[in-house]
Parts: sequence; C-alpha cells; structure tokens
Amino acid sequence: MSEATVWRVDVDQADDEQPPRGTAIVRPLRHVRGVRERYLQRFAEPAEVTASRSAHAWAWALGETAIAPVTDRRTVVPPNRPDIEVEIAAADERRLRGDRETRADAAATVLRWLIGEDDRVPVRGENRGELVGGFGDIVRSREQIAHIRALAAEGQRRAPADSRDLNADSEHRRFSQQDAGYLEGVAATLAWALGEQREAPITRLHSRDLTTRDLKRERVHAEDVIEQTNKPWLAGQLPPRYGEGVKLTITWLLGDWIAAPVDSAGRGPYAPHSELPAALRHAQNKQQ
Repeated sequence: MSEATVWRVDVDQADDEQPPRGTAIVRPLRHVRGVRERYLQRFAEPAEVTASRSAHAWAWALGETAIAPVTDRRTVVPPNRPDIEVEIAAADERRLRGDRETRADAAATVLRWLIGEDDRVPVRGENRGELVGGFGDIVRSREQIAHIRALAAEGQRRAPADSRDLNADSEHRRFSQQDAGYLEGVAATLAWALGEQREAPITRLHSRDLTTRDLKRERVHAEDVIEQTNKPWLAGQLPPRYGEGVKLTITWLLGDWIAAPVDSAGRGPYAPHSELPAALRHAQNKQQ
C-alpha cells in the first residue's frame, strides 16, 4: 500500500479520551497511544517491528495499513470489528493446531485488548495500569473502583434484609445470605485497593504500597478460603462466599476478567435476578 493511501485515523483528533475516530477500537486514544508506545519498546531494531505480526496489528487496527496481521488479506481501512474478529479467530486456530511457524498469539492479544474483549494490558513491565488510567498494575481507575464499591454498598444494604424476609421462600433467603457474604469480600477488597483500609481482606497484612505481588498473594489465600481444605483453620472464620468476592474482585482489578464483581444493581452472583452470572459466563468464554 502506498503512503498516499494510508489513512491515519488519530490525526487531529481533539479528544484523546475518546476511541480513535472511525475505528472498531473501544479504548481511549490516549490509552492506545501509551500502550502502543510501551509495546514497541520491546523491539530493538526497526526490522523487528516490520517483521512482527503484533506490531502490525497496531498499525492495521489504527488504519495505517490495509493488510491484516494474521491472514495477510486486504481489508477496508480502518478494519471493522468483524474483520478484527476474523484475525483473532485465525490466530486462535493456528495456536490450537500447534502451527508454531505461523502462530500469531501476540497479534490476537493486541487486537482483543483494542476491541475490549480482554482487559489485560498487552505490555510487559511494571506499572502497566498507569498506561490505562489505573495505578500500579491495577488497570481500573480510582473512579471506576469507587463506582463499583458504591454499587456493592447498595447491594450490602439490600442483601441482609432479603435474607431475613419471611415472605420469601427459604431458597431466596439462603441465596441472599450467601450474596451478603460475597459482597462483604468485594467491599473489603475495593476499600483495600483504594487505600481506605490498610489491612488486606484475608491475610490482614499491611502493605505500604499495594503491589501486584500483594494482590496475587491475597487471591491465592482467597482460593484457600473458598476451598477451606488447604487451610482448615480458616473454616468458620471467613465464609467461602467472602473468599469468592475477594478473588473475583482482585481478578477484575488486574484486568484478568472483563466482568466487574457486581452487576449494575450491586448484586453478586447469588442474589435473585442477578445479571452477574451471565456476565461471568461471557467473560469466561472471552478469556478462553
């Protein structure tokens, strides 16, 4: 493709808090620029960038070339979402076949992030979250975390009353009680992430600066609470649903799940009429 026919979609875009104009990308232009710049730092020579399918994925999604990064087909400029999904599917198929010479996993990872199918920032190194409005390796902004915490607080106010509602059947009350335990774990983890609670939600350890290691350590302990087998002395102290709330919240904070730990009404997965189970199934399918 000649230089004259390349369309740079981000040229003269005034609002870099919006996705790149005219593309299928859902990330703010500011985030796209920051993550791409970090991503290209992995290449030592220009020739490596030219040969890389993942580097090509950035250029293609942004409309800088019409040649797709995985299939090498020519597409519209910039590509639409179905075009991008075709490339992701082709990369996945090659991976499943074990075709190492033509695999394009890194390109698919970039494309998934750009269109919002995966929230894991596709770069290496520390402080990845800062590239997308988060902090440290947490990919959610403080405003996003505070919003989810407010929703969870609303759910916490509602769940205990539902669990004691004598007009509801016993199953409804039981699930509401489980949801209350789950939401307690969500709220404690979010308060910890925001620095409003110094103690970690399960280990009760104090960290001066919250690190990825701290978050992942706490997630491992959350799994122990859920199973209550590896550490039987935790049984009865913290309910398994509390551990589920901690685990899912940390997973969301790190971008390992696209689904928030509560639904739009502040309900966990056990509340009657909760939208969260469907959202979690969708997230699981995307992660696979």
